[in-house]
Amino acid sequence: MTIAGSRASGHRVLRRDVDRVVEAWGPDRAVCIAEALRALVETFADVPDEVATRVLPIGAGASESPDALVGLLEEVIYVVDVFGMVPVRFHLGIADDGAVGGDMEVVPLQRVKLNGPVPVEVSHRDTSMHRRGGGWRCQAVVGV
Repeated sequence: MTIAGSRASGHRVLRRDVDRVVEAWGPDRAVCIAEALRALVETFADVPDEVATRVLPIGAGASESPDALVGLLEEVIYVVDVFGMVPVRFHLGIADDGAVGGDMEVVPLQRVKLNGPVPVEVSHRDTSMHRRGGGWRCQAVVGV
């Protein structure tokens, strides 16, 4: 498994009327996805830089299709909705079979400052993930 981490990565969030567009990039697929997950959290919370209270697993199949990205984004939404926890850090890697896996450090929802509504869905139709230049780029539209 290779572990994600690089300075040639980043993300941004574009706010639209009823949804948010999450864009991310990185030198490999794991870094790109981790950036997209960070961007998703930033759509609704100011993430504190503190020690996590729990660590939860996160993962998706070996597909390089946008469906893997959608599944991971939906996992984050599920953790917030069902467990009342907000991820503050992600640790992802790519297994030999291409599956994305790792964990997310989380804190209780009460310990973060909300800056918008928590997303409720991820658009399958408007999600992309592809190689570009020497790295990866991805984009997803999340409904709030």
